[in-house]
Amino acid sequence: MRRMLWTLILGYVSLYGVAVDASTIAYWRFEDGTADADLEHIAVDANTWSADVMDVSGNGHHLSAWITGEYAGHAYRSDVAAPIVESTSETNKLSVQNTGSYPGMFTGPTGIESFAPAQFTIEASIKLEDGGHRTFVGRDSYGAVTDNAAVSALYFQLVPGNAIAFKFADQAGFWHEAISAENIVDTWQYGVDDPNDALWYHAAAVSDGSTLSVYLSSEEDPSNYQLVAQADLLASGSTNTGLSAGAGDGGDWDAGNFTVGRGMYDGGHGDRAYGYIDEVRISDVALSPGELLNVPEPGTMILALFGVAAVAAMRRR
Repeated sequence: MRRMLWTLILGYVSLYGVAVDASTIAYWRFEDGTADADLEHIAVDANTWSADVMDVSGNGHHLSAWITGEYAGHAYRSDVAAPIVESTSETNKLSVQNTGSYPGMFTGPTGIESFAPAQFTIEASIKLEDGGHRTFVGRDSYGAVTDNAAVSALYFQLVPGNAIAFKFADQAGFWHEAISAENIVDTWQYGVDDPNDALWYHAAAVSDGSTLSVYLSSEEDPSNYQLVAQADLLASGSTNTGLSAGAGDGGDWDAGNFTVGRGMYDGGHGDRAYGYIDEVRISDVALSPGELLNVPEPGTMILALFGVAAVAAMRRR
């Protein structure tokens, strides 16, 4: 009996032990630094992209800091939502936090600037300060939306009243947004509140081409993603609801670059997010809630059940 159970367990591991490919385009984990050290900007010049944060997807879409620390940089922190990322079983030791008032990491000329999928999922873990529009993932652009050139191509953000919102331009020039109820997240005030008492949240925006959905969970129950906002993309009359690659150009930005820690409006950097950010992943498919980063992969849960059964069987012997 024991031999049969162990055979089942080992067979299950061999068949299902590897996580299913989630069509990940970019994944920034911020695990390459040292706690409380500044995130180094290799290129030195603030307007030059360099591979400062590794893209662990293997696609080479590395993230650049603006400068090393100081007024426009980030530092590594040991404050994380959990020591393990449930869906990948990877160790999670570090996050990043802004070191000044002008944070803004960005992607470079690696091909991601032309990324324009029909479906997509964008995920991030956040523990942000109180404030106005706080964009933790954005996309640089000016002129992608037909009736409002000033908006950028994408905003994943907290908005006044601490609602969470996902907004984007589609390939036909239409604008879409899904915004939750207010006070959906708890935030903290710099210099007043202890950030250690604040909660981490896991946010995911999913578009299947017809519906835009925003999911949210907290570190208290990380795998329990709740649908907090939704929008019907087809109601706009758009003939192409795929994500826009952006438009325009600027002296300190290029259309289609993704940003972490800031947004853009009217061609200028802004809508910055102060606080902690971690585990940012972009996929070119519409993931189900069960495929998001903080949900244990099915293999882990079923294997645990096999383990319980094995122990029970051995005790009966």
